[in-house]
Amino acid sequence: MSYLKASVVVPVLNSSNSLKKLLECLKLQNFSEKFEVIVVDDGSSENLEPVVKPFQACLELKFIREPENRGQAAARNKGIQEARGEIVVFTDADCSPQSGWLSAMIEPFADPEVSGVKGVYLTEQSDWWAQLAQIEFEERYELLESFSDIDFIDTYSGAYRRELLLKVNGFNESAFSTNNEDVDLSFRVKKLGGRFVFTRKAMVRHLHREGWKKYARLKFGRGFWRMRVYADHPEKAASNSYTPASLKAQLALVLLLPFTVFSRSLRFWWKTAWLISCLNLIRIAFSRKPFLALMIPLFCLVRAVSLLAGMIASFLIRK
Repeated sequence: MSYLKASVVVPVLNSSNSLKKLLECLKLQNFSEKFEVIVVDDGSSENLEPVVKPFQACLELKFIREPENRGQAAARNKGIQEARGEIVVFTDADCSPQSGWLSAMIEPFADPEVSGVKGVYLTEQSDWWAQLAQIEFEERYELLESFSDIDFIDTYSGAYRRELLLKVNGFNESAFSTNNEDVDLSFRVKKLGGRFVFTRKAMVRHLHREGWKKYARLKFGRGFWRMRVYADHPEKAASNSYTPASLKAQLALVLLLPFTVFSRSLRFWWKTAWLISCLNLIRIAFSRKPFLALMIPLFCLVRAVSLLAGMIASFLIRK
């Protein structure tokens, strides 16, 4: 069996057009070492084999068809089991990796102390809420760049040493309902030691949720399931490398919002504090698309209310 440096694992459910675009991008990777692609069909109603088959001539590609839909965690675990590469690299079927993506993901592993690597999202969408979501990511990326060792790795552009994934038995398939299982995995791998590295050079294009309602639903789910993760990893709840201090302040301010009805002075100071908490995102938005800077206070309010609602719902249902 020939040596493979990397195994790219992609879970997919239907989404034939997105999968084809992803495979086109993987075919064009500027990567000098041998790698394989493992596509795990998580019980699609579409027949994805005709999409995958043409790429088997130009990629070392394995297609695995699961008989039923068991979720992304189970699909990724199947990919880990089948992988032959030293490094397992994850992305999603709705992502389009740039040509230097795989090389950038693998490069930090030259340091034996590195156990995981995280890349970044890009988007070209015109929808305002998708653009605002990208600005939110950019703020987080700025924060991550200030750390030499980060806390967790997202599966849209993430990589681990395969031996470590096997040691922790991969993703938890039952606890997090396809939301935040990547955070839980990261925390468990981190406990084995080693360093997680963030790199802006590993870029994938993505279609973010469009419209405020879809964004709010996404954030509600993030808040709900993140509380379940923190229940298992309480040491990460207070401090991590991914959550800006401004977001923590905004969650606190939303809790205080009902009390502002009793005092005009309190309302003034609340609004002032809210605008101050938005300044970093406003700065990033203004440097990219100035008109979006005007939407940042509203964007932050929708984000904070949705996250907090999800967190409270998680607490109440758990009880």
